[in-house]
Amino acid sequence: MKKLLILSILSLTVFSSCSSKVDLAIDNPTDVSVEVVVDTLRVLVPPKDVVWVEMGPGEHQLTLENDSIIKYNFTESVYMINPSLSEYLVADEYYGPPAFQDSYTSSLPNKEVTFLGMTIEGNYNVLTDVINKVTWDYGPRETLPEMVEVDADESYTTLVKVYDSVEFMNLMLSSYNDYSEDE
Repeated sequence: MKKLLILSILSLTVFSSCSSKVDLAIDNPTDVSVEVVVDTLRVLVPPKDVVWVEMGPGEHQLTLENDSIIKYNFTESVYMINPSLSEYLVADEYYGPPAFQDSYTSSLPNKEVTFLGMTIEGNYNVLTDVINKVTWDYGPRETLPEMVEVDADESYTTLVKVYDSVEFMNLMLSSYNDYSEDE
């Protein structure tokens, strides 16, 4: 009986791990369509759009338009695929009262990154890889909320956002315009 119970648990574990899925968000921030082949599935991604592909975990093959082939063991639940080899900026966005912003800012690592040929200093990362595990809250072209509810036991919260080059430039222009209007 004990062997049957152990075998049942082992079977359930194997079955549940085989039934999990991997979602690929194939992103195209460019002005032209991009095609990617996932194993044997041809995926055409329109300009400034994302196409989702669901597959099982394990090793899969991506073929890019330049005929480069990437074999990768997909083990996480969500990945962003960057077939255009574009640059993306990853940034933490602060939500909370102004009184806590200085303590939040002082706890951040201050590093320099190069994005779109510009050196930026702060708590940023740059994504340029074809395959990226999704570790952020909002992806390219997803709008951040204006307000977020902060848990009662916390002073503030942050959301991680990935910006494509157009979003970043629009953000900089709007910040510059806001700054110019304040003068």
